[in-house]
Amino acid sequence: MTINLENLRESNEFLNLMLDNIDAAVLIADDSLQIHQVNDSFLNLFDSAGDFSSLTTFGEVTGCVNAVIEDARCGASSRCAHCVLRRSLMKTMVETTPVDRQPLNRLFYINGEPVQKHLQFSTRRIQYQGRAMFLVMIYDVTEIERQRLELQNKQRLLDQDLEAAAAIQASLLPEKAPRIESAQAAWKFRPCEEIGGDIFNFQRLDNHQVGLYMLDVCGHGVPAALISVAVSQFLNSGSGLLGAFCELMSPGVVLNRLHRAFPFERFDSFFTIICMTIDTESGLLTYSCGGHPPPIVLHGDGATEELDRRGPMIGSGTAVPYDQTEYQLRPDDKLLVYTDGMVEVCNGQAQPFTRQRLTDALKRNGHLPITKLVDAVYAEAEIFRQGTPPDDDITILGIEYAPKKDN
Repeated sequence: MTINLENLRESNEFLNLMLDNIDAAVLIADDSLQIHQVNDSFLNLFDSAGDFSSLTTFGEVTGCVNAVIEDARCGASSRCAHCVLRRSLMKTMVETTPVDRQPLNRLFYINGEPVQKHLQFSTRRIQYQGRAMFLVMIYDVTEIERQRLELQNKQRLLDQDLEAAAAIQASLLPEKAPRIESAQAAWKFRPCEEIGGDIFNFQRLDNHQVGLYMLDVCGHGVPAALISVAVSQFLNSGSGLLGAFCELMSPGVVLNRLHRAFPFERFDSFFTIICMTIDTESGLLTYSCGGHPPPIVLHGDGATEELDRRGPMIGSGTAVPYDQTEYQLRPDDKLLVYTDGMVEVCNGQAQPFTRQRLTDALKRNGHLPITKLVDAVYAEAEIFRQGTPPDDDITILGIEYAPKKDN
């Protein structure tokens, strides 16, 4: 049998069936804020409304906390003047302005017990038999709000854990520039999140030998930070430059040990690293590099060189052993070691800072002492990115070789 939609519009049975099967609680109230009718969803939302049979007010039929505690009629309690629902209905009546999804968070007494409800309501002014009335639709978002607050609390706890992890990671970085005979050092470190995958440190090996390493774990956040901490502990143990019996280990030996200790299959990650020693008496620099960006040497005359001898990243699975290379520093040379976050940081047009811009910045500021040089180069990268958040950690470390001159 074909159903005539026009007949359905005229059918009270159909209209009541439709109202009682929508999720929103619906009520009809007059200009005195007396409720004339509610649907089944309204009765299910407020159990105390189950005996609804005559004209009543919203506070009375729902068990509003204000009406219950003060034993007052809806509209007569000390809090009614501040009731968002009452004010919205009056606004709709006076201005004929509809209200959409206005929050209503309140205690309601249901079966004699206070229950916190998080509601949203919408109002419409309607005309029925020549009389102005209200159509009010109420949506129960209590469960959604509960889940939101639960997630918010979990996020707060996670943020606290991240802050603690960041403090632990920061404790592994040098607190201040070490006193190195015939050399000065300075650095900048900026994780792209609270914690990151970049880490570096210095080690004094003997009276005139200093070692340093810088590594960058693929990715960032907690997983990268955990691996960077593990690698740092490995390098600061007897497996690092200062061996188990305080004998000096060469950078190549250290990287081969790392290659065996941190396979991709075990950690599901890889990292780049540069490890070097500097003889502060002779200026001899010995380094081994695993996939890390090549350090730049800035000479006193403004010329630059890259230390570009590199092996594969640690964890790449490559069987080729890591070797090491020597480089002779000259007096007043400045050595810059950095992670790829420094050259890959982008501006608002998605243009990277690039190694060339880094080299140009070094040349422009090469006359400055190393502490100010590092600050100036980092500042140029900050200006370049135009406030765009970096996608990777940024680390830049500078060393100025300045041997004492004989009288």
